[in-house]
Amino acid sequence: MRQTADPSDSRQGMVTITHKSNVLSQTDGLFRSTAREALSQSQFSSLKIEEQIVDSMVYKLFLQPEYYDVIVAPNLYGDLLSDGSAALVGSLGLVPSANVGEGIIIGEPCHGSAPDIEGKGIANPIATIRSVGVMLEFMDLPEAADAIYKAVDANLAEGKLVTPDLGGTATTEQVTEDIIRRL
Repeated sequence: MRQTADPSDSRQGMVTITHKSNVLSQTDGLFRSTAREALSQSQFSSLKIEEQIVDSMVYKLFLQPEYYDVIVAPNLYGDLLSDGSAALVGSLGLVPSANVGEGIIIGEPCHGSAPDIEGKGIANPIATIRSVGVMLEFMDLPEAADAIYKAVDANLAEGKLVTPDLGGTATTEQVTEDIIRRL
């Protein structure tokens, strides 16, 4: 379910720096100034930059998710925002995530390892599979990433093999096998 940006969208190319520097002046103040400094480099000159205090960010993000293009936040806030936002699409099991650094990416599901359901065969594998797509995009392999996204989208559109978090009865293995078959 990868969405392509609308070229007429005025938010495209906007980065929202999320922090709580009004209260945590040293730690979040350092994050805020470092993010601004990094974004002031010439290769980012076309980007629009705004700031949002994290508590009001939660409210606005959940009401108007389409407003945002790119959000940067310290790990704690990013984790809270991504997990909460997963409710907008129906499940933590659907949302991919990535930790990105200079020349490196680690893909992982937004929800992490979900140890509370380990071994039960009920974990939704889609977030993990989509995270592979995100890594393939980072590696400049868009065709491979698109194949993954299309296979996942087809599984969800058909709706026959979905895990309990989406109201289904399929196991982790059944959903994984269905998506692999669609590749």
